[in-house]
Amino acid sequence: MKQAWNVTILALALVSQTATAKLSESNGFSGEIALNAAYASKTSNLSNTDDDYRTYTGEAQQDSSALLLPLGNLQYTFGQASNHQLFIGTSRADIAVGTLALEAGYRYQFADRTKISLSLLPTILEGEVWQDPYLLNTARSTTDEKGTAYRLQLNNIAGSLFSVDLAYGKKEVDEERSGAGSSLTEQQQQLLNRNADILYGKFKMMLPVSKGVMLYPSLIYIQQDAQGSAMKNQSYGAELSSFMSAGNHQFALTLTYLNRQYDSANPLFDNTTRADNEWKAFLAYEYPGIFYSNNVSLVAFAGVTDSDSNITFYDEKNWISAVGVNWSF
Repeated sequence: MKQAWNVTILALALVSQTATAKLSESNGFSGEIALNAAYASKTSNLSNTDDDYRTYTGEAQQDSSALLLPLGNLQYTFGQASNHQLFIGTSRADIAVGTLALEAGYRYQFADRTKISLSLLPTILEGEVWQDPYLLNTARSTTDEKGTAYRLQLNNIAGSLFSVDLAYGKKEVDEERSGAGSSLTEQQQQLLNRNADILYGKFKMMLPVSKGVMLYPSLIYIQQDAQGSAMKNQSYGAELSSFMSAGNHQFALTLTYLNRQYDSANPLFDNTTRADNEWKAFLAYEYPGIFYSNNVSLVAFAGVTDSDSNITFYDEKNWISAVGVNWSF
């Protein structure tokens, strides 16, 4: 359910993150804790590793479940101008390679309002995957997927409305056996190797439309330099986020499109070179001031991701709906 968790943290970020002039109103600790109840569904032939899907029969594998999602972050601000900050927790920005992870780092604000953040994401790609996801009509074995990412963010560059988000990540599959259960040669199996170095870049600008409406158009580039050339790919995309407020009601809508092109033919699927089109839509809502406290908010959100590949095996679809309570301090 990594994708579902990723939808959750992004939806929360869209509601509550705004461009502020200072890192914090005062020195010391601050943060927030959110508890959310959600229901999520994921359709994927690659990463649904429940026992019900251990044997792949050629049909799409869908997994749905209820989730209790505790999220939070903690910051410590210091310095004469409150311009230094240490932080840890679940990131409120777009996470480097698209999954929820613990993030820890340091943030500094320059006199011209530029904010620079350096952070480490030690668990960004941790999860469980199939050793050989393509094994047909035979019980598959799981293995661990690990990864670490390093992130650099420059926000409100030189006091402007422009921001840049850069990251480097490394994905490693402990027991990579893709294609081992088929009739492929060792050389062909190597084309399916998922271990990869990942580069991520996002260029964003802020467009204030009115007092209650703000737009954030973005351009996105992702490069996955996999050891297997059939898994190596580049993604180009665009994103548009809209923040709206009406009285005490706050809304956010984000639409994202990515086009992913792979480097070489896939030997398992008639030597077809894979290409994906991915669409994402997230709608989030926040109502602060519940329980007679300005620090407590009601949050609700819904999201869907639809990835359509020219190789049907790689089609994926995920959705989530949730409601929760957020407490800031």
